[in-house]
Amino acid sequence: MRLIQITDCHLMADTTKCVYGDINPYQTLAQCLRLSNDLAPDAIIFTGDISGDNTAQSYRHFIALYTKYCSSVATKVIAGNHDVNPYFAEMLGSLLLQAGEPWRLKHWLLHGLDSTFEGARGLVGTAQMEQVAQAVADNRDHFHLAAVHHHPVDSESWMDRHCLTDAAALRQWFASNQAIRGLIHGHIHTARECYIAQRPIWSSPSSCWQWAMTPEFGLDDAAPGVRVVDLAPDGTITTFIRRVA
Repeated sequence: MRLIQITDCHLMADTTKCVYGDINPYQTLAQCLRLSNDLAPDAIIFTGDISGDNTAQSYRHFIALYTKYCSSVATKVIAGNHDVNPYFAEMLGSLLLQAGEPWRLKHWLLHGLDSTFEGARGLVGTAQMEQVAQAVADNRDHFHLAAVHHHPVDSESWMDRHCLTDAAALRQWFASNQAIRGLIHGHIHTARECYIAQRPIWSSPSSCWQWAMTPEFGLDDAAPGVRVVDLAPDGTITTFIRRVA
């Protein structure tokens, strides 16, 4: 089962707009979707910040691009801090992956956590953690993977000012739920791997600009990309990054 994670698309109503440098998020998402299609995915998860300007048009662009390149692939979305608007649920609600309603991917279940809160900061809350824990307990014959937008582990960069406010609680929850074999997230616009209780937490590159993991705001010159997550029938996970040319 091949799952592809795409995150932090930051689409604008104006498809010609380059927000940082010469990166045009509309064009680079199209490139990432073409790349994803070439990687033969069984499923795609978008882990938040689909919009960059909170406009209905940005989501129309998303739907049009996805329909053009990957319409035959099963898809789910979770919200990011830039998706707190009336249009996200209205236009993408049928694709929303919510706590307590896991996505069945053959031998695996993917669980979504909504971390939207105040501005760029996040909060998951105990209710969602309990819902996912119950879904895991009710499906012991499956393997489990979780997805959230905000980063649960400090990045030691300026992005920690836009933190998950209950990160410590989420880390404890993850550590105590051993059946969840990994967690993927977005928000920090960079590929990263760390471990809690011997299990991995992975982030993905953004489909547009990449953040520098430095004390002060900055950009990294790495290309946009996606994370490929191969979920094996025996419960093992293999993952790697692919970037656009």
